[in-house]
Amino acid sequence: MSKLPTVHVCIATGQNAANLIPLEQLDAREVWVLQTPEMKARAAHLQTALTREGRVVRRVEFDDGNPQAITRSAQAVTEQLDGRDVVLHATGGTKLMVLALREELRLVEAGSGSLDILYAETARRRIDWLGPNPRTEPMRPVLDLQRMLQVQGYRIEGDSRHADAQQRAQPRASLTRELGDHAERHAKYLGTLNWLASAAAESPHDRDRTRLLNYAPGGGLASLLRKAQALELLRWDGDTAVTFADQASAAYLAGGWLEEFVLLKLSGGLSRPGQFSSNLRIVSVDEKVDNEIDAMLVHDNRALLIECKTRRQDDKAQDAIYKLAQLRDRLGGSVASALYLSARSVDDEILKRAREYRVDVLAAAEVAGLVAWIRRWQAGGA
Repeated sequence: MSKLPTVHVCIATGQNAANLIPLEQLDAREVWVLQTPEMKARAAHLQTALTREGRVVRRVEFDDGNPQAITRSAQAVTEQLDGRDVVLHATGGTKLMVLALREELRLVEAGSGSLDILYAETARRRIDWLGPNPRTEPMRPVLDLQRMLQVQGYRIEGDSRHADAQQRAQPRASLTRELGDHAERHAKYLGTLNWLASAAAESPHDRDRTRLLNYAPGGGLASLLRKAQALELLRWDGDTAVTFADQASAAYLAGGWLEEFVLLKLSGGLSRPGQFSSNLRIVSVDEKVDNEIDAMLVHDNRALLIECKTRRQDDKAQDAIYKLAQLRDRLGGSVASALYLSARSVDDEILKRAREYRVDVLAAAEVAGLVAWIRRWQAGGA
C-alpha cells in the first residue's frame, strides 16, 4: 500500500502569499486551508492560486470566535488527520489558533504520523522549521505575476505584456529612450508637448488633430518635433501648426512614451516573461472593481508597482501616491514596493507625502536611473 502524501495545513490570511510560497516551493500535493468566518474569501483566493493538476486542495471551516471554539476546531482537524504526516504552516492565523493546532496535532505523532511546523519569513526570504529537525532554508522565487495577483483576489483583464505591444514600441524606441534617458534636458519642452498631444488624443475626429502653437518653436522642442515627424507620429512644417498622425500617436506623445520607456527597460533584460506587465487593467474578484496600473513586476516573490506621470501634477500627485500605496498593499502585501516615476520635477510636499506612504520617487533627471534603481530593488535594496 503506497504511503499517503503529506498534508499541509495552513490558515487563510490577508497575507496569503506567505502561505502560497512554501506550498509551491515544497510542491505540496495535499493542502488543507483552514478558513475562519472572516477569511472565507481569502481562502477561496488561495485555493484558486493553488489549483493545478494532481494537487488536492480542501477548505476546512475553523471557528475562532473564542478560546473554546478554537480548541474544538483544532481537535476536529486533528481527528481527521490521525496517522498522517502533517506540516503545519504557522504563518497565518492568530497566535491562539497556531498554539491550539500545534498542541492538538501532536497527537498525530502518537500513531504512525508525524508533525513538522514551518514559518515563512517573507521579509527575510527564508523558511524556518520547528520540530524534529529545526532548520532554515532559503525561500526560492516561485511566484509569477499571475499567481501574485490570484492569491490576493485579482485577475488581469487586459495588459500590454505581449509581443504586439513591444513590437509597437520598437520603431519609436530611440525617441522613447531619448525622452526618458534625458528627461531633465527636455523638461521645459515636455509641458508644451503634453499640452498639444493631450488635446489631440482626446479628440475622436481626425480633423481635430491639428494644434496651433503660439509661436514657431526652435531649439529643443523643434528637435523633438523633427524626430517625431521622422517616425511619422506627426506632421510639422516648421511653423506653428502641428498635426498628429492619429489618436495613438498623440497618446504616446501625451505621456504614453514614459510607460513605453518602462516597458523597454523591463523587456530588455531586467525581467522575464510572465514576471512583468505594463498598462494592466485588473479586476477584484470580490468587489468587481477595476484598477489600472502602468507597470508591475514580480521578482523573488516580491511585487513592484510603478506609476508613470509626465504632466506636472501638483495636488493630484498626492492623490496618485495615496492610490499607488493602497494598490501596493492590496496586490503585493507587506513586502511589496511602489515607485512613482515622474518626467517632471516634484516639490517637497509631494516627496513628503511619498515618504509617509512608503512610495519611492524618481523624478526629472532621476528617470534616467530607472534601470539601476530596479536592480537595487531586485537585490533587496532601493
